[in-house]
Amino acid sequence: MMSESNADRMMNPEPEHRVENERRTGMEEKLKEIYESIEELRKESRARKTPDKLGWDDIAQEIIGAVTFALPFLFTEELWEIAKDISVERSIAVLLMTLGVAYLFITKSRIGNLKREELFHIPKRLLTVTAIAYLISAVLIYVYGINSLADFTPGQYVNATILISTFAVIGAITVDMVK
Repeated sequence: MMSESNADRMMNPEPEHRVENERRTGMEEKLKEIYESIEELRKESRARKTPDKLGWDDIAQEIIGAVTFALPFLFTEELWEIAKDISVERSIAVLLMTLGVAYLFITKSRIGNLKREELFHIPKRLLTVTAIAYLISAVLIYVYGINSLADFTPGQYVNATILISTFAVIGAITVDMVK
């Protein structure tokens, strides 16, 4: 003889079928959520692999890096004395050396996933980093009154800008590449 619960199930199989459908629907929803999560992860992965084009966010990061790295050196009297004593030839040598290191860092380092963009066979990032760093350095010297405090001649002002920009260039590149 069958128990009452078995007899009830045989007579009314619908509740069991309904429970099975509810489980299936719940599992389908969970599978759908998992699939959507996987697709979202794929999109993020593709976005990370896509090289970063030079944009306004990069320019802002370069400005932040240039200011951050230039400020500590702006206020050192030793740097002011070097700017007064260094010859034009040595100042130009520092400028070229800084640009060379910046070029190598931008083109050969594998720190950032940067898109290779060039203007007249020169990397655009090198142009923006250089322009920003030298402009920031010159403006900071003027704004903080270092020019009058150190009593720079125009040539010494340029020397001080070049020396401070060495650090500003490094800061601009570093902050731009490390995202």
